[in-house]
Amino acid sequence: MVTSAARSPGARQAGHYLRELLGTTYRHRWAQPHLAQRDRTGEVHQAAVARVIAGYLWDHPRRPGDRQLEAEQLRDLVSRALNGTVLSRQTLQLFIEAIPIEAADAQTLWRQWESREPARVVVGDLPPNPHAPQGPQAQIILLHEFHYLGADGRPYQHRTIQEVRSTVDGLASYRHSFDTANAHVERVHGGVPSAPYQLDGTLWAVDIELPRTLGVGGVASMEYITKLHYSHDVEPCFRRAAHQRYERVAIRVQFHPDRLPKRLWWAEWKDYREPDSGIVLHREPVELDDDHAVDHCLDVLDRAVVGFTWEF
Repeated sequence: MVTSAARSPGARQAGHYLRELLGTTYRHRWAQPHLAQRDRTGEVHQAAVARVIAGYLWDHPRRPGDRQLEAEQLRDLVSRALNGTVLSRQTLQLFIEAIPIEAADAQTLWRQWESREPARVVVGDLPPNPHAPQGPQAQIILLHEFHYLGADGRPYQHRTIQEVRSTVDGLASYRHSFDTANAHVERVHGGVPSAPYQLDGTLWAVDIELPRTLGVGGVASMEYITKLHYSHDVEPCFRRAAHQRYERVAIRVQFHPDRLPKRLWWAEWKDYREPDSGIVLHREPVELDDDHAVDHCLDVLDRAVVGFTWEF
């Protein structure tokens, strides 16, 4: 029997976080020697994880028949758990014991499963960016965003701190895109932005020329400010879309004390483009801090759209 808790938003969050832990911190505990070094995507080989769990159940049977379970019979359980589709309390405990997972990480997994803290890993199914030049040319290994609203409730400035690692030889620029023509990007350090140009519809971009051309694995750090000039009210939200894997993501939205929201949520959307931009997959209420701001950090954001939404 599958309970509602096993399919809850918390179970989904815990499943995604478990997958991240298995692909990084605990990879050496399930991978074959030739897989022990993490690949670029942190892929988790479910058959190998299933073999570890089957071996654990042979030594520590919970029910009659556990010693007869083959790894192949456990692959569906592993797949559903790591995809966040179905993750029961009993299955999560089994992973924690079989891998095994250290106490501090296990406590985080339980807080995620019980929805006692916001998601640390968000994985969606956003398709590849059609405007990416010849596919992704850089990995986002750090992204911190600071969004500022004025007394009229409209955003007027956005600050971005970013680190990218090149996946190609000869990376000379990085494309930064945004969904308004009412924007001007200014350099703080680490790169010189071009004039804005239109990609498609309401989607615009600048190319940030890096201080030096990067080889494969080279890293560049940059900071830039986007000045926003709206003459009309805009949708009360800030969304960050990731068509690829982003690591160490922090989002902060700060409101003017003369225009504070009555209600505020952390949210995940299906897409940022029509016709699915209004489909909210999950949201949870959050509170402003003493600086009239709200923030949230993610270890990983992968093919998903997240951010804050509010009502004045």
